[in-house]
This record gives sequence, structure tokens and C-alpha cells, in this order.
Amino acid sequence: MPYRVPKSRLLPPRTAREVERLRLGEVVRQGFAKSPVLVLAAGAGYGKSTLMASLAAGSGVWVTLAEDAQDPVVLGWHLLEAYRPRLGGHALEVERALEHGAWAQAAEGLLEGLAAHPGGAHTLVLDEAQRAASREALAFLRMLSQAPGLQMAILTRRAAPWEVLGRVLGERELAFDAAEALELGRAVAPELPAFEVEHAHSLVQGWPLGLRLLLRAMQRGARPEEAFYAHPDPAGLLAYLLPHLPEPVQKAAARASVLGELDPEEPGWAGEAARLEPYASDLLLERVGGRIRFHPLVRQALMSLLEPAEVRGLLTRAADAALERGEGVRAAGYLLEAGRFGHAADLVLSQGEAWLRRGLTYTVLAMLERIPRDLFATRPGLRYLHAEALRQAGRYAEAEGIYREALEAGVELANLGLARLFLDTVEPARAWPCLEAARRAFPEESRRLWAENLLNSGRVAEARALGLDGPRLWLRGGEPARALQELRREHGRTAPVAQNHREGTLLLALLEATAGDAASAQAMAHKGRREGEALGSPFVVALAEARLGHALLAQDRWDEARRAYERALALAEGGPARLKVEALGGLAAVGDARAYADMIRLSREAGDPWVEAFMTLAAAYAHLRRGEPFALPALTALEDPFLLALAAAYPWNPGSPELLERYPFLTAYTLFAPPVHRTRRLLWEAGKLPVPYHPGVRVEVTALGGLGLRVEGQEVRLKREKTRLLLALLLLRDWSKEALVEALEVSDGEFRVLWSELLGALEPGRPSRVPGYFLKPYGLARVPELCVDLWQPRAGSALPLEGFDHPEIDRFREEYRSSRRQQLLQSNEPASWLEALRLEPTDETALERLLETPLAAEAWGLYAAAMRELGLEPDRRLERFRSLR
Repeated sequence: MPYRVPKSRLLPPRTAREVERLRLGEVVRQGFAKSPVLVLAAGAGYGKSTLMASLAAGSGVWVTLAEDAQDPVVLGWHLLEAYRPRLGGHALEVERALEHGAWAQAAEGLLEGLAAHPGGAHTLVLDEAQRAASREALAFLRMLSQAPGLQMAILTRRAAPWEVLGRVLGERELAFDAAEALELGRAVAPELPAFEVEHAHSLVQGWPLGLRLLLRAMQRGARPEEAFYAHPDPAGLLAYLLPHLPEPVQKAAARASVLGELDPEEPGWAGEAARLEPYASDLLLERVGGRIRFHPLVRQALMSLLEPAEVRGLLTRAADAALERGEGVRAAGYLLEAGRFGHAADLVLSQGEAWLRRGLTYTVLAMLERIPRDLFATRPGLRYLHAEALRQAGRYAEAEGIYREALEAGVELANLGLARLFLDTVEPARAWPCLEAARRAFPEESRRLWAENLLNSGRVAEARALGLDGPRLWLRGGEPARALQELRREHGRTAPVAQNHREGTLLLALLEATAGDAASAQAMAHKGRREGEALGSPFVVALAEARLGHALLAQDRWDEARRAYERALALAEGGPARLKVEALGGLAAVGDARAYADMIRLSREAGDPWVEAFMTLAAAYAHLRRGEPFALPALTALEDPFLLALAAAYPWNPGSPELLERYPFLTAYTLFAPPVHRTRRLLWEAGKLPVPYHPGVRVEVTALGGLGLRVEGQEVRLKREKTRLLLALLLLRDWSKEALVEALEVSDGEFRVLWSELLGALEPGRPSRVPGYFLKPYGLARVPELCVDLWQPRAGSALPLEGFDHPEIDRFREEYRSSRRQQLLQSNEPASWLEALRLEPTDETALERLLETPLAAEAWGLYAAAMRELGLEPDRRLERFRSLR
């Protein structure tokens, strides 16, 4: 069920605007030119809301925040309602995410929706942001701030924590200058001389609200020296607000201020609202929609007029009214503010699980933190609720401890909670004892959890017999393509809370790497990492890094995959042991034998034979693609026909065309793809690859540094130096025959001999009169079986085709050097600048950059050695760096 966002929170306040703040408006415009986020941080009454309401009029989106928006799901509902007209079909995706508490995914959905429907530049104003200050809210807004064309203004009384998002405008910038003070004086107290207005301005130090109050007091004959200065206490403020107000109005204002915001039509408050209306300007009331809102300072001051018992009574009355309207969350907030902790605890206990189902995890956690600990002893169900909220927030270790406390206190539901936790962390062996206990007390509630744990234990048929269905069952049941198609279609439908790795983005990343597109898997892993960082969940971030490793492994990017797996393993330290399994299996795939043994041990301790088989086969096929041996063990207790078929086909000698037909994704860059030259040879033999001939080999050509040629992993030495030159020239570009013959300086007959030798080296055993596969007239064919380092993403500072002395190659080498240097210098990494210096060691511009980094000594050494080799001395301007040598 959607969270109800009061419409008044989506409307800017209507406040007095006697002063045209052109100077400050220009400051804001210039600020947005430098940063998409501005934080207007100043105490109450500095005109932040009034300023931005005027600047954002027309194209702006306004959201006034309250304490409930500390929960990122509630913040998400506010932003969804504010942006719904702009989001089109993305609104439904965001709504589904919020309904399940997946606020990080909702933020991604909002970002994607705004990018898909930009509608030009606009300003988002977040008023009273200090009320919503939380790490999660900060992460939400950080993600949203990336939307194209968005200017975000955060209005807050404290800069922290928002200052990290952008430029801060503080009280010094927001204060009235002398001209603005005089303009206000002419508007509200025209009878006062300019000298007295300036005197008041200096007393309040430019504070706009203080100046307004002081000028009104001076109209009534008060001496300005008696006034408060920048931040009055409530009594000081009341001295200027109340003397001219009738006593019934004072009492009505004090009572109504307890609510903070008042609807004139609200039952029981119509009389107070009517009394206040004529005095709205005196009380500095803001009108928002059909409601009136008290300025925070005024509310604090007016509430001080009431006895604590009366405040508690009014808050209790407001809580009762909120409950009648079905607003339990708001009612609990009123009760906690009133100090009615027992009543609040009972309300949280009765409705808390429903709030968690709506995704209000952080709201429930915040409420539980405000309830005294002694009430947990008399209401042990609060412990269970606390553990459920912690589990949904991904704080598994804390959740497990509190579930066990709840069990000791006699809350049998905690067994269900522990079972869910071990399902979340995919530790079926630890889940069984909890499920056994829960099954006796809660047979119906345990049924699906039991089925899920059967699936996690590799018992697919039993899980299916209990009615389990969906992408995870199809993946573990040997239908990865079906699982991928379904999850792609339903990716907008967010999964239940705290199933971050089993559903949604990271499951999609795994399925794309297994049976789809490795580049999409990489994108989903990055997206999952962003969600994990926003959630503050090391668990999700670690798993995202492992899934990124899988995507890179599928693309045979071995070094990058290794680094991703190492990051995943480091992040998994201190978490559930099962979290390390995929990272260890990935490290085994790139050649770490010890990691393979650890992966096997942890998989078996967790009781998950499927993940053991999955990662074992991923490692085996990665070794196969690299041409390295791997002893594939027998896979036992496995009910996955896809993985069993992969094991039976390994090491694909001669191979299985039937398997390729059944699982066509094996011919693409996926985790279990056999070597591409073998699959394409099988397709050619089956008449499904439209080429005249396929040699069935893999060819690797290295050009960076010297020229090298390997066929099926074996080095090939070309007999003639001219044949090496021919291969080198073909690496540069496609040629006409005439230009190639001229560049080689040979006759037509000699050219035919060279071409034939190169073709025979690349395609051993090729029948005569069959067109070449790797060679075309006259160039290298860009086919998957041909790997050329020049065609891959660049790394290092090696130059191509060293050792060749030919004008075409020399020209290409210089162009490469220049292009590579520019690319390296554009990087933000000093290591890249050092590589650029290696390419041109006398480049003093690059050297000066490096001399301010930890690589200074190494850079100086390169430069000085190059200068000495040229018979020159280092530039005297750099003498001060000689000590680095």
C-alpha cells in the first residue's frame, strides 16, 4: 500500500515577499552553474524557503520534509509523488520498488525515469532537510543528483550531512545586506527612519526574521537595544510576538502549534484555525495549500506557553485522530513526542510488521530506538520486530543476535525470522534447525520457506513439488535462459525486501553472465554495487563485486576479473562465510588452486551443492578457454540438467553440437562458453555457420612491443622476414593489393608466396583452393577466433611493432604514441601520467604533474636519464627536485 504523502508537503509556502532578493538570486544562479546541488544552510528565518519558492516558480519541484523522511522509503514516496507527472511509465517501477522497501532501486528508477523524460532543466527544492538527515537519505539524494538537467536545492538549518553533495551557502550569504534591510523597513515599518532601520539591521546581524520582528516591535515603541540578537530564546521571541495579540488568540495559537501544521477543516480544530486567520502575518504563519504551518521557531516559542501535561494531552489527541484516519506511523510519532512510550510501544507492536511489509524499515528502526529498553523486557515481541527490521536493512549479524534474544524470551516467531535470515544469506545447513522448529508452530508460514531452503540445498524436484516457482528455481533447475527472459521482463517488479542477491539486479547480473550478454551482466553488477553502497550494505557490495567478476570472466578479461574477485573477498570478511564462495570460485577460475579448495569447503559447510558445481564448472571452462588443464571432479547430489550436460561435454573434445543447439548462448561470451574456435567449428560442421571453411583454431597476434604469433597456444615462427613484415602491415589497416605489394617491395609472384605462407601458418591443414578464414583480400578478418592486442583496450606504455624499420610502421607507431599519450594524460591517475612520461620521457609538462605525487622520484629518474642520453642537462627550473634522484 502506498505511503500517504500530504499534498501540503509538495507545495511551496506562501510567505511575505516584501524584499526582491536579486543579489541572492544571482548568487544561487552562479552557484548552480558550478554545482548541480546547492545546500542553503542557515538557522530558521533566513528566508531560504521564500527565496527558493520565488526562484523555482514554474519549473520547480517542491518537497517539504519531516522527520519521517529520515526513512529513505518515505523520502522515496515524497519524491515519487512530486515527480509522478514527469516519470511516465517509470512511476510504476518506482512505486513497486518502494512498496517492497527497495529504496535504492527506487532511486535508480527515479534517476532512469528523469533521464528518459528530461523535460528540460528544473530545480528540486527540499525544504526542512535537517529533519530528514540520515545516511540513507543522503545516499538517496546523492544518486538522484546525477539526473540530467536537475538542480537540487537543499534547505536546512545545519549543513551536515548534506554539505558533501555540493556547494554550501551559509548565513553570511543569506543574511540581509543594508539595502535589503532598508527595503524591508519601507515595506513593514515605513514610519521608521532609515537610521533606525540600519541600527536594527546591525543588532540582528542581518538575520531576516529577527529584523522583521524587531521592526514590528519598534513600531510599537520598543527600544531596539532590548531586542534579541541573532538567535532568541523562546521567551525573547514571545516578547515581540504576543503583547498585541488577544489572549484567546494566544491560547489558540499555543494549542494549535503543537501539531505544527493545521487543516482548518480538521475536526476539533476549526475554531482555533478561525481565530488565527486574522493574525497570520503577526504569527508568521505560512499558507501551504489549504493548510497553515507554524514557523519552527514560532512553534517552539508558543509550545513553551503550555504545561507539559497539556502538550501531552494534545499530542495524544492528535495521535487518536491520526489512528482514526489510518495513519498509524504518524500516530506513533505523536505518542513518542508526548512521552507516551508504553502506548507507542503497543502501537508499534501491533502495526510494526505491517509497516515492515510496506518497506518502512528505517521508520520502524528509528521508533524502536526511541522506546526505552525496559519496555522490551515486558514486550518481548519488540525484540522480534527489531530483528526483522535489522534483517531487512541487511544488518544480518545484529539481526541474528536479537532473534536469539527473542527466542530466549519465548517468542517462537523468531525461528521463522532466523530461517528467513539464513535464506537471505543462502546458508541452508544453518536454516534447517530453525525451519524444523518453526514448522511445528507455524506450519503454513513455514511451507514456502521450507521449499526455498530445499532449493538452496539443491533439492529442486522437492522444492517444485511444494509449489515453488520463479527465476531462481529455473536457474537451479537447469533452465537459465528461461529464468533470464522472465527476469528481464519483470525487472521492474521489485522483489521482497532483504532478498538483494536472490532477486532483482544481482540475480539478473548472474543470469546475464550465464545465459545472456556479458556486457549487460557488467552493467547490472555496477548497478547492484551502487544500490549496495546506497544501502550501506557490505554484503550487497561484496556480492556485486563477485557478480562483476563473473561478467568479466565471461569476456575472458582475466586480470580485471581477478581484481573484482579480490575486492569481493576483502569485502566479505566478517560477513557470512557463504558470501565468500563466489569470489573464491572466481579466483579459482583465474588460476588460484588454494581458492578452489576453500570454495569447496565453504560450499559444503553451507550445504549448497549447486553453487559448488556452478563455480567448479565456471573455473573449469575458464581454464579450457585459456588452454590450461583442469581436473573436473565428479559432480554429485546435483539436479541441474544444464550443469550436468556441461560436465559431460567437458573438455569438448570433440564437442557436442547438440548441446550448442539446446543452449545457443554457449556460442556467445558467457560463463560456460567453450573455446570459441571449437564452438564455431562445430557450427560450421553442422552447416550452421555460413563460411566456406573454418580452421578450428584460435590465433593470437601480439603487436605491442615486438610481433608475436601463437596458434592454439603454440608459438609460430614465420620462415621469411618479409612474411613477418606482411603480417605487421596487415595489422595497420586494410590494403589494396597494389599498395601492399609496393609497401613490401616484392613482385607479384613473391607476394603470392608470402601470402600463402602466412595463410598456412594461421590455418594449418587448410584445404587448397579454399578461401582463407583469418585473411581477406587484403587484410585481417575481424573474427572471434582472432585475438589481436592492438584491438583490445589499451594498457601500459609499450609501442607497437618494435624492431621493424619501415616508413608505414614508423608513421603508425608515432600516431599510436601520440594518441596513447593524450589518453593517459587525460586520466586522473598519476600511474597513467607516469606511463605517458615513459612514452615521451623529456615531456616536462607531464613531469611537473608527477613531481607533486608519490611517483616523483621515479618520474625524475626517467626524465634525467632521457636528458643525459641526449647529452643535455635537466631544465634548471627543476633543480629543486634534484634531491629526489
